Amino acid sequence: MSALKISITVILSIFFVLLITACQPDKDNNELYQQQLFSFGTLIDISVLSNEPEQAKQAINIISTEFDQLHSQWHPWQNGALGQANKNFSNTDFFSSTSSIIKLIQDSKQLSEQSNGLFNPAIGQLIKLWQFDQLEDEQYQFNLPDAEKIQTLIQQNPQMQDIVIDKSQIKSDNSSVVLDFGAFAKGAAIEQMIHILKEHNINNALINAGGDLKVIGSKNGKAWRIGIKNPANAQDPSAKSIIAAISLNNNEALFTSGNYERFFEFEGKHYHHIIDPRSGYPARGTQSITVLSNDAALADAASTALFIAGPELWPEIAQKMGIQYVMLMSDDNKIYLSPAMAERIELFTDIKPIIIK
Repeated sequence: MSALKISITVILSIFFVLLITACQPDKDNNELYQQQLFSFGTLIDISVLSNEPEQAKQAINIISTEFDQLHSQWHPWQNGALGQANKNFSNTDFFSSTSSIIKLIQDSKQLSEQSNGLFNPAIGQLIKLWQFDQLEDEQYQFNLPDAEKIQTLIQQNPQMQDIVIDKSQIKSDNSSVVLDFGAFAKGAAIEQMIHILKEHNINNALINAGGDLKVIGSKNGKAWRIGIKNPANAQDPSAKSIIAAISLNNNEALFTSGNYERFFEFEGKHYHHIIDPRSGYPARGTQSITVLSNDAALADAASTALFIAGPELWPEIAQKMGIQYVMLMSDDNKIYLSPAMAERIELFTDIKPIIIK
């Protein structure tokens, strides 16, 4: 039996690091204020440009605290609001939950329907069966899940539409529903934090959660320029690991889902964390997909749904979800671009992209 290899990769944009220089005033005498924290299973970098030091520091501290609180409330396996909801779903009776959890469910139900069920946070039991809930524990020894147990969960078919909402009361008509918002929570949280920054009159900022990010305003009067990892060289810290770059304008979010982010290798096979709810196994056909949208929560959900959709189905799902900007790299190293993305992105590869019209 071959050794088991576990990887949790925090993907930070190389261009982001190169183009941001600490505490350099811009033409409007704005200075850069930065803070880094670990939340939602990844490093989060907060960068704010402001000419009001106390205002900037206060805003950063507020959203840092808010990230920690949301991580606790939205964690599927701990004893927060979502963890409690997951325990209560098993008895199929109505119970009270928080407005925050109900909002996540409402938004996810709509996105799940738009994605033909490819975005499906209700498959928490599958995620747990694959032990991806244990990735933060470096000592954990992974095992392949039992195939019969996977098939049992597939037959039980947990869906977001199984959840019924009645004001502050919720229930699931399917006792196998367990919610894991790992493909949505970061985006939803970033969207909330951007709103908080704006409330504190911060007009130029970037929040980067392990390579998934949103910007407002500009950096020194210029668009924020972001690098996109090459999935074939994702572990390479050099610039060679960058396959493309894109400049983001005010209020744009960029999210990437890749098979290199969280995975384990067992007996020579690669098992990544993006589970196809149709099969119960890691999705095949895609190495990485990058989505640009004005809504970070939508970008987060869509990057997962389109990754699972793969090279053949992604245009249909992108249209249903209202996503115009997409770059997909397939398992056979082909690059697919939507027409809108082809106009925005700069590629650093000899691979000729396929533009899907």
